[in-house]
Amino acid sequence: MKVIDSSVWLELVTDGPLAVRCSEHLADLAEVVTPSVVLLEVYRVLRRQGRERAALRSVGEMEHTRFVAVDTHVAITAADLSIDHGLAAADALIYATARLEGCELVTADTDFRGLPGVTLIEAED
Repeated sequence: MKVIDSSVWLELVTDGPLAVRCSEHLADLAEVVTPSVVLLEVYRVLRRQGRERAALRSVGEMEHTRFVAVDTHVAITAADLSIDHGLAAADALIYATARLEGCELVTADTDFRGLPGVTLIEAED
């Protein structure tokens, strides 16, 4: 099981430079855990770009994953991780979900660089 960060979903949907490498991690959606904040971020970014169909398609894809909502335990853990690692609130919620679910976090967001349990997808040199 793995948590897929918003950055990975967005790379794939927008056909970004890391899309091919990101697609490998979304091959089996049954193995993906989705923090609810990931759905919010992906949908919001795509809608803001005027890509409503892509936003709705992304939600449809995510519905094939297992969602984890923010509860008290996730929120408190996220607050601690935010303080300990200097993460923004949304990133801390995503990272907390991965840690509490015992999942690897797959991301293209360099804010997670160096954190335990993180697979960072970067452009190859």
